[in-house]
Amino acid sequence: MRTENWLPLIGLLLVIPFHTVEARPVRAEAQLWYTVSAQGGIGEHLLYYLEAQPRFGKDDARGILRSAGGVRLAPDMSLWLGQGWFPSWRWEGDPALRQGESRLFQQFLYTPKFGQVRGTLRARLEQRFLPGTTEVSHRGRVMLRGAHPVAAEGRLSLIVWDEVFYHLSSVANGPSAGFDMNRVFVGAGWKYGDHSSVEVGYLNVFTRRPYAETEQLIHTLSVAMPFNFM
Repeated sequence: MRTENWLPLIGLLLVIPFHTVEARPVRAEAQLWYTVSAQGGIGEHLLYYLEAQPRFGKDDARGILRSAGGVRLAPDMSLWLGQGWFPSWRWEGDPALRQGESRLFQQFLYTPKFGQVRGTLRARLEQRFLPGTTEVSHRGRVMLRGAHPVAAEGRLSLIVWDEVFYHLSSVANGPSAGFDMNRVFVGAGWKYGDHSSVEVGYLNVFTRRPYAETEQLIHTLSVAMPFNFM
């Protein structure tokens, strides 16, 4: 399969959310997201994944802790089951105020190679246990990613990815069914070891907020340090 044949799929993923959301005022802000992750194998077929991601904004901060176990179906294909915890803090008011979200997720991961381009397709189904409601919110998310080496004997790569989030159910005092969020990343990756790299770039995060007066747009400096032992 030629690279130019799958690039239109990324373009389609980019434009679908904006055609399905009614135009409303948008509140923009800047944030910093920093991610450290590690994944690898346990024996021939079992896999593990660990992640920590603090996010810093003007009004609050969030932390993400994820862990998952996987089963390798093929060299470039796997199934995963994981859990996450998402605490948040507000800078103003009671410093002890904390809202946390627990989450379970199931995931299909496919990492094919098209010539020099390393592709990623990740489809994830989440069960979110949100504060303020006893109902479980179900959300699906799909990410398409491409990494193309451009210099330094393949150590420097151009990275582009897009991820769409969609609520599958409505929850009282929580999310409503329909489009939730779209994330677009453009940046560069530098491989500085056999299993380690750093990725830096601009992440655009658009979130639908039917419960608020405005939608949310986050201009994000994204810094990631993945350690890959797979």
